[in-house]
Amino acid sequence: MKKIILRYGGYSALFELITFILTWLIIDITNVDHKVQGFIGYVTIISPLVFVYFGIRYFRDLVNNGSITFLKALQVGLLIVIIPTVSFAIIETVYVFIIDPKFYENIAAYDIEQYRKNLPPTQFAAKLTEIKQEMVLNKNPLYNFCGMILTIGALGTIVTLISSLLLMKKVKKETINQTMAS
Repeated sequence: MKKIILRYGGYSALFELITFILTWLIIDITNVDHKVQGFIGYVTIISPLVFVYFGIRYFRDLVNNGSITFLKALQVGLLIVIIPTVSFAIIETVYVFIIDPKFYENIAAYDIEQYRKNLPPTQFAAKLTEIKQEMVLNKNPLYNFCGMILTIGALGTIVTLISSLLLMKKVKKETINQTMAS
């Protein structure tokens, strides 16, 4: 099981790095809208988690004789998710603190402008205070790293739950009886 977890977790982490770099280049070259950037970012985060499904399926079909319980599938999937979760947290933290240190400032400036246009002055003032507090937190690498761990971990858990439900498969008693008779 350890080899499967490392293999599929590694595939997911590598795919995550590749999609992160491609996303970064696409956004930098095309200068797409802020909302589109957010959408592309979430696709970049979620798409590598497809390897959780493949890892559970591989374990079920080739290691566990075609059957797997929900709990075993959940265990395999969650162990696979740990690797891309930590790798993305590292990638994203390096990006926002070394490669693009103004990342959160740019997001805050965009959000402030949108709120200025759409909120009444009293609500805008409250939102501005909230954004400034977030900016203080976002300047802390540990806060950023932990936030990414929680975000990717939550998404990975959802993907694992869905994959476990789709892939759970018990061995039929007839198959067991036929095997014992042989």
